[in-house]
Amino acid sequence: MIRINRRQLIALGTALVPSFLLRNSGSAEAATAGTKVTKSSTIKVGQTKVFTGQTTSGQRMELILTRTKKGLFALNGACTHQGCAVSPQGAKLICPCHGSIFANDTGACIMGPNGAPKNSLLPLAKFTTTEKGGYIYIK
Repeated sequence: MIRINRRQLIALGTALVPSFLLRNSGSAEAATAGTKVTKSSTIKVGQTKVFTGQTTSGQRMELILTRTKKGLFALNGACTHQGCAVSPQGAKLICPCHGSIFANDTGACIMGPNGAPKNSLLPLAKFTTTEKGGYIYIK
């Protein structure tokens, strides 16, 4: 297994997300809006959902989409500590490996690994969301 540090993970996730679910973004509309993820109706206000896809390089990636009254938010689902996949629990995203907690809308660290201070971790990487023609796109 190859080990990468959190800066490498964030750089990798940021570089790969535009190709997330690339198979679904073949239209001209998708080219300007970003990469199509799902139908807008899939996520209602107050919901957070995890989408698993594959990048063009074959890497598995989890994308967290949250809809609040403030809008729609997209985050990389990999914890910035060691890359474990975070899971939604209410308005928080919890890392099962060491207990880090992140906000499900901003990706801000609320608590670091094993109770460490929140400034001990970088926030989850954010992506721009767009809704067009009944679909959610990310960039």
